[in-house]
Amino acid sequence: MRPLGVGRVRRWRGGMIIPGRLRALVVDDNTYARAICTVGLNKLGIADVEEAENGAEAILKLMGKPFHFMLMDWYMPDINGAGVMQVLRDARFGAPRTTPVILMTAYPSRENIARARELGVNEVLPKPFTTEQLGLAVQRVLPPAEEMDDSVFL
Repeated sequence: MRPLGVGRVRRWRGGMIIPGRLRALVVDDNTYARAICTVGLNKLGIADVEEAENGAEAILKLMGKPFHFMLMDWYMPDINGAGVMQVLRDARFGAPRTTPVILMTAYPSRENIARARELGVNEVLPKPFTTEQLGLAVQRVLPPAEEMDDSVFL
């Protein structure tokens, strides 16, 4: 399978996903890191990208509207990535609790990765990463076509 950035379309059993129709949430306390992620997603054809500068803002955004996936830093002030995951994966959180999460971290130790997986992170993306690596991570976390809304298909 090719990265999303190549050909701008991903083939699924149920049709072809148009990256421009995907919605992403980027969560990082570092303004520059958020911008880099947003630009990378834009290069992959994903234009609908919202940003949150901390975990609390991310939780509010997730409650407000659905996202196809979230790209999140682990180390943030106030509510960190672990705190967001505890809220997000709680059954009381409702529909957003199934949102796929890509954790980006400059500290991909075995302990950090194990803790992240334990809390429900779907994919770990070590920093720094390329646009191609980002695209592959996005491909790995998107659910099967049967579980996605029709708005993302060609």
